[in-house]
Amino acid sequence: MTNTSTQDRPPRPPDRSRFEADLIRQILSSIYPEGSKLPSERELAETSGLSRPIVREVLQGLVGRGLIEIRPARGAFVRTPGSLQIAEVLGSLARQHRATPRDLVEAREMVEARSAAGAALRASDHDIARLRELVAAFDDATTTIERARCDLVLHASIARMSGNPVLEVMFSAITPMVLDLQLRSLSDPVVVRLGAPIHHEVVDAIARRDAATAAEAMARHIVLALDLYGDDLDVPLDVLAENQLSGLLPENGRIEDMIEDVLRSRRPVAGRVS
Repeated sequence: MTNTSTQDRPPRPPDRSRFEADLIRQILSSIYPEGSKLPSERELAETSGLSRPIVREVLQGLVGRGLIEIRPARGAFVRTPGSLQIAEVLGSLARQHRATPRDLVEAREMVEARSAAGAALRASDHDIARLRELVAAFDDATTTIERARCDLVLHASIARMSGNPVLEVMFSAITPMVLDLQLRSLSDPVVVRLGAPIHHEVVDAIARRDAATAAEAMARHIVLALDLYGDDLDVPLDVLAENQLSGLLPENGRIEDMIEDVLRSRRPVAGRVS
C-alpha cells in the first residue's frame, strides 16, 4: 500500500467563503489594524487562488459591512468596526457554521449571568429604575415584536450596566442571534409564561445588590430553552428565524432597524419607556 504524503496531496481548491471569512478574521483580530492598507487585488487574488473579479466582489462586500473603505487610486483601507458591523460579521460566520439555539444558549448563559452579577454590583439607582421600566413595558406589550424590542433592550442594558466593556461588546456581537432566539421564545405562550416572571427576579436581585442571585436567576432564564424548545433546539438559527418572522413584522418593517436601535443605545420602546 502506497503512502501519500501531505506534499503529494492536491491543494484545496480556492473557496470564496473561506477567503472572505479569513479576511474578516484578520481585520477583527487586528492583523490588519485600523487605518492599514490591505494587499492589492492582484496580491489577494494570487494568494487566495481566486480571480480578481471575485476578490473585488468580496472587498465590496466588506465595504458594505463598514469594515473597509476603498480610496480611488490608493487601495482598500481598514476601518474601525462598530458594534453593528461586528454583530453582522459574527452572525454571518455563525450561519456558515450552522449555529443552533443550543449553541447560543450555552454562550448566553456564560455572558449574561456574569453581566447580571456585574450589574448588581455597579448599576446606579437610575439604571435600576430603567430596568424596572423595561420589565413593565415587556409585561404590557401586546405583540411579539413589541415584546422582543423590550426584551432585547433589557438584556443589552444589563450587559452595559455590568461595567465590563468586554461583556458589553460580547453581547452586542451576538445581538442578531439573540433576537432570532427571542422571536422563537416570545412566539411560544409556554416560554413566555415561565420566562417572563424571571425578569422580575433578575431585576429585584440587581436592586438588592445580590450578585449571586442575579446571576443564578439570569442563567435559569436563559436555559429555559433547553427544556422547552423541543426539536427547534438543534435547528440552525437562521432557519429558525425565517420560520418565526413570517407575519410578525409590520408593513415596511425591518428587523435590522430594531437591532441597530439597540446597538446604538436608542430607546425603541414606546409608552412608559421613553
